[in-house]
Amino acid sequence: MSFKVISMFSGAGGLDMGFHNMGFRILWANDFDKDACETYDKWANYNADGTRKKEEDCTIIECGDITKLDLHKVLPGIDADVILGGFPCQGFSLAGPRQVDDSRNVLYRNFVEMVRIKNPKVIVAENVIGIKTLGDGTVFDKIIEDFSELGYTMSAPTVNAKNYGVPQDRMRVIFIGIRNDICNGGAYIFPSGDPRAVTLREALSGLEDVNMDDVCQASFSSRYMSRNRKRDFDEVSFTIPAMAKQVPLSPCSGGMEFEGVDKFIFIGKNRRLSYKEAAAIQTFPIGMHFCGDLDSKYRQIGNAVPVKLAEAIAIEVKKILTTEDLAPLLNFENPEAEIRGTTADKRITNTVMSGKAFEYATLVEIYRELTEHGWKIDQIEIVKDKSYQNIEKAYQVLQSSDEDADDEAGIEELHMETLANDYNRAARAAAVYLRMVEPVLSADAELYAVLLAMPDSAGTKGDVRDIDLMIFSDPEHQKKINEIGISCKNNHEAVKHPRITEEPDFAKVWTNNQFYCSSQFINGMEGIFKKIDEYAERYKKWSFVEDKMDTIYYPIIKLFAQEIKNLGTVKEHATAEQQENAKKFTRVFFEYMFGTQDFYKFIKEDSSNATKVYPYNMHGSLMHPYGGIKNEQAVQTITMPEEIVEVRIKPKSKTTIEIYFDQWIISMRLHNADTKITRTSLKFDVQIKAQPRKVMGTILPWNE
Repeated sequence: MSFKVISMFSGAGGLDMGFHNMGFRILWANDFDKDACETYDKWANYNADGTRKKEEDCTIIECGDITKLDLHKVLPGIDADVILGGFPCQGFSLAGPRQVDDSRNVLYRNFVEMVRIKNPKVIVAENVIGIKTLGDGTVFDKIIEDFSELGYTMSAPTVNAKNYGVPQDRMRVIFIGIRNDICNGGAYIFPSGDPRAVTLREALSGLEDVNMDDVCQASFSSRYMSRNRKRDFDEVSFTIPAMAKQVPLSPCSGGMEFEGVDKFIFIGKNRRLSYKEAAAIQTFPIGMHFCGDLDSKYRQIGNAVPVKLAEAIAIEVKKILTTEDLAPLLNFENPEAEIRGTTADKRITNTVMSGKAFEYATLVEIYRELTEHGWKIDQIEIVKDKSYQNIEKAYQVLQSSDEDADDEAGIEELHMETLANDYNRAARAAAVYLRMVEPVLSADAELYAVLLAMPDSAGTKGDVRDIDLMIFSDPEHQKKINEIGISCKNNHEAVKHPRITEEPDFAKVWTNNQFYCSSQFINGMEGIFKKIDEYAERYKKWSFVEDKMDTIYYPIIKLFAQEIKNLGTVKEHATAEQQENAKKFTRVFFEYMFGTQDFYKFIKEDSSNATKVYPYNMHGSLMHPYGGIKNEQAVQTITMPEEIVEVRIKPKSKTTIEIYFDQWIISMRLHNADTKITRTSLKFDVQIKAQPRKVMGTILPWNE
């Protein structure tokens, strides 16, 4: 059976092509852009040999202003199973957050009106992630409300196209509405996709040698030079934008190197991606013909929904239309979660990515703060190793959407100004604080600094710092005089996230072979591992395992609680050696959680528009006087715990351990970090519940 589709704001037809490839019948399409309509007509209505298809097999393409069409005359008497499109939001952007009903929103309203007239079974709309935050969320709420009033239950997952076979970091919101008589109020649960990425090498391998006539030759603006624009062949591309002059560099280019804040320089020979390369990255067929001049071709390609992402959406819509019992695919208990909740975010690596983006912003803002207050550029080195490249990439991915639309479109610019401010303003406040409290950073002396992004592996050895700022008295970096560590947290205060590892002996791993778990613990964990392996064969992901709390989580919690208690608490009648061992375990266990080095914890708090700072001066290395400068409010050295007083499972919980040190309390909550069932997909979220009064937090409001 071929399901009937009406398409609006169709462009060159990326979304429609995906549905067409999955067997849907596109009856009618519309767009304002003449070149895009001609491109659509060529792929949809002509055979490979150039002959036109039979009229009954062709898509009617209505080229022109949708506001001037009588929508009641579109396919009169013909029902549509699906209405799809990516409605523009210029009206919303122009109207502002308090005028979501402004008459300028006619384009979006025509989409709503078509849905009202045709009453399809399913509606699909694609938009930029800025739609969720535009007008402090009022625009997004209005969209959900309008479709809900027409009788549809909505889901609105945020996805990254790279998780659906597209060789590109491209964040988008997918609106999926199902008519209530079909879904009975259950919101569709969109799949999270596949983390295995298709690389640029795979995507571009079928192309002929590049003709420079197919490459935008415009000059490179200061906006272009404000950030890295190159990805390598073994990576996915940055977002393909609609504006030709903002298209990323080819992976065969020399590349760009950080020179200063918001300033990169070219290395070697460089060129932008050709429009044919951009089309391949958008997963259009190799050799597809695009009409119009070069700018128009780039615009059509950049505005399109990637075909592979469209196919993934079409597969889900086909399930909705063909599955007899939709219940397993719907969220009835909390349908709102598929709109705004954490389950609506399908970007897979979003939490890790946002944390690393804050690390990059902090490193760069420290560099900016120092160079603006007496430090010369040649006195500060940023180590641009793999760890640096990882956090830079995360930052660039979260900013990649700012190139998605032409300047006049408005919504991307508005959204990304907010996004950039969230990270950079939070980091800026922290950097100013750091310069003020660390005398060495304001000393009137010829000093040299090295900024280093710490590798992820450092955490496994008890170093919780994300950024290391080392100060030297010589340009060769041989005479270190100070070291300032920083831990960056994005909207959470977790101390650490240690995973359950393939090595069941956590004491061996966490204490670097100084202590070992008992055979009773090892045997218990091996039994649980076997159960996890059984679940992995039976279920696709953890959410399908209904009894995991009783069969996996709680047994692990009981084993860990008992083993930590055995190793770290002093039992009655304990020998001097046993007392000393418990004290030593307490110290190394605590240092594993809190770090072997002193550090500042910077917490970005979006809810309060502020950065929270905690100085953990456990070894007395923070805020030292230097060169006659003294911080009169320097924090005291924190007393390290000497014993574990109690270990217990939190009352009425099957997932959380509470550990009571002298003056400190931490909790360890077990949860699955990955949806896929593996032994290493479980991890602890470690939080501080109480700490000494000497650890004084400071709130730093973000300045406008």
